[in-house]
Amino acid sequence: MAESNLPNKKIKRAVIVSKVYHRPLSGAISAVAKTLNRLGVEAFVDQNTAVGFNIEDVPIIARRSIRDTDIIIVIGGDGSLLSAARALVDFEVPMLGVNRGHLGLLTDVSPNTLDDALNKIVAGKYSTEERMMLDVRVYRRDEDGAEELVGQSLAMNETVVHSGILAHMIVCRVLINGRFMYSLRGDGIIVGTPTGSTAYSLSAGGPIIEPHLDLLSLVPMFPQSLNCSPIVIPGKSRVEIEFAVNDDMPEWVNVNCDGQATIRADTKCIVCVRQHHTPLTLIHPEGYDYYNVLRQKLGWGQSLV
Repeated sequence: MAESNLPNKKIKRAVIVSKVYHRPLSGAISAVAKTLNRLGVEAFVDQNTAVGFNIEDVPIIARRSIRDTDIIIVIGGDGSLLSAARALVDFEVPMLGVNRGHLGLLTDVSPNTLDDALNKIVAGKYSTEERMMLDVRVYRRDEDGAEELVGQSLAMNETVVHSGILAHMIVCRVLINGRFMYSLRGDGIIVGTPTGSTAYSLSAGGPIIEPHLDLLSLVPMFPQSLNCSPIVIPGKSRVEIEFAVNDDMPEWVNVNCDGQATIRADTKCIVCVRQHHTPLTLIHPEGYDYYNVLRQKLGWGQSLV
């Protein structure tokens, strides 16, 4: 997805989002709010975040009012940012991740550099980057071709279609833009974004894809055939996944988004994955370098001896 070359907007109003009930983060929320106030920024805490904390010195903002702010600051790990992205992407407010988790591929501001980073970002010294989101929908199709929506979710990293049972194979029939691609017999399939290429997809043997590229990856999970390789397809593609049903007794299928949201379905359903109409805009501190992130976080390119 595209990086912006336009002059950056100075930050006047900010909303802080975090994982609910993760108590060690309450002090971090207050500290970030105080730093923002000192820089002349009106700081709020998201109403859903406020439920899990008793932070009296930071005003609460309703979800519907977030679209009137300049930045969403997510405090936590990559999982916190993934959750916030799915919930808030349609407000079209840029998002900044402050890492209080483990890996921090998306939450790239560390607590040690937070004050300096916020000083620069508030003054408009930052870069922005659009990240693709997926729109995942599961339908049940009857004999006449009529479809009933079973469930839907957004995903920032990937959607994983699998049986939900350990070491249990399913048979998937994959179509791209209505054209049959292949049948896959295995544990399932991962449909991933470039952002998700360093997540679950990478563990399954998928390629690392630069985040600005408009591409999707399809990565088989433990396929029975040795000839079933990962494939990269255009980002605007519509991916449909059907299932083989041998009799009138359908089997359970799980459709998992970002490892957090699960749609429970069965083999009489069809899974449709396509690019969401609104990308997520990430804010990065000055000097952000994707290749440097790969080297630091994944040990990319390091010598084994």
